[in-house]
Amino acid sequence: MKKIIIVILLVISSNGIWAQGAKNPSTLTRKEKKKLELDKEYQMNKSMLDNRDFVLEANYLQDRFGNRRIVNSVINFVAVDSTTAIIQVGSDYRNGSNGVGGVTAKGKITKWQLTEDKKNRSFYLTINVLTSIGNYDLYFSIGLWGNSTVRLSGLSAGQLTFEGNLVPYSESGVYEGRSL
Repeated sequence: MKKIIIVILLVISSNGIWAQGAKNPSTLTRKEKKKLELDKEYQMNKSMLDNRDFVLEANYLQDRFGNRRIVNSVINFVAVDSTTAIIQVGSDYRNGSNGVGGVTAKGKITKWQLTEDKKNRSFYLTINVLTSIGNYDLYFSIGLWGNSTVRLSGLSAGQLTFEGNLVPYSESGVYEGRSL
């Protein structure tokens, strides 16, 4: 009888110790929840970059002089799909050669260099895109909480910076205009 009582006490006490180690998601502190969300977003960014399947939907465009404008993210974006990239700038107020008030350049990715900063949970990506209207260098800076930018430069002296959110290509709501 003593052995049965001792076994029951051991089982009860081991269940209590195990329950203390595993936390219920509803009992996590705010700091622990934030860390879990950051880990999830970091892994999602890493997956998109490793699969080469993402879209930076721009909320802002900035020229080389620092002039910054709010833009429509549906028609202003940089998309990467495997070996192809699409760079599009559009306007809600006028018509352009692409049908959405600007220019769409679609081409082949000829260079891909990805650097990961594990400490800051960020990524830096350099790609080169060869399109029918020119050769473009794209410099991505991808952080957490939607803080992503891409700086676009070409053979001319101009430069354009897209600021916005990085999303999976399949979840993006962008509208692609006619490519030149």
